[in-house]
Amino acid sequence: MKGFTEGITTENKSIAIAIKDMREVFSSVSIYGPMIGVPMFFAIALPFLTVYVALHAAPSIASRIAAGAVSGVSPSQINSLSFMYFFAINVLGPIFLTIPIFTASVIAADSFAGEKERKTSENLLAAPITNGELLLGKILASLIPTIVLTVAVFGIYGATVNFLSFQEFGTYILPTPTWIMMLASAPLLALAAIAVVVFVSAHVKGIKEAQQISTLLVLPILLIPFISILGIANLNVSFFAYAIVVLCVVDSVIFYISVKDFKKEKILY
Repeated sequence: MKGFTEGITTENKSIAIAIKDMREVFSSVSIYGPMIGVPMFFAIALPFLTVYVALHAAPSIASRIAAGAVSGVSPSQINSLSFMYFFAINVLGPIFLTIPIFTASVIAADSFAGEKERKTSENLLAAPITNGELLLGKILASLIPTIVLTVAVFGIYGATVNFLSFQEFGTYILPTPTWIMMLASAPLLALAAIAVVVFVSAHVKGIKEAQQISTLLVLPILLIPFISILGIANLNVSFFAYAIVVLCVVDSVIFYISVKDFKKEKILY
């Protein structure tokens, strides 16, 4: 590692570290298998559940959903289609926002705390890199796969929902401005998870502790569907615009604390 990083720029050093960590993560099926397989399964399976519930349960709960969510359909279809629209956006959409948190937590915990467990920190400690270069490289190693996987899952889910909605109702549901804003918030959620792992990894001995603490960030996300169902807030563009602003502030605070506390000797050994 020392020879590999000598004579190259700060950006290249960080990229080299990111590539090294991503190779380590994706060389173990026990890590990347569940991380990719579970979201992909839900991205394909949940739309079928959505359309089934929409066709069979919507009439009995239509009074709880604002009718006319999608225009241009017949009265006999409006209850089922409105339910499918509501369920896809307001219930399953926020649930899919847990993907960037879980994925970033798994990769970041393996990248930081995993170095301690594998006893592979000596090369990085001896390498001619600064704390900032190391931190940037490990953040990229977690952030890049997380964004790719999240976009892929949102895309597959959206395509499946559109296919089923077109087959049943002759219209497409996704994407909507709200759906796009929801997806735009995903990188910020991932950064929050990474920042928490950076901080926690300096104070724990292994991967499991870092993952467990960072995944507490999932709890507020799981409250969003209930907020929508109970009518406390509307999951629209304004809601996610405010959420993005709040996430920017939260990320800045968490990262400031994490970077101030970050020392490669503490993280890696």
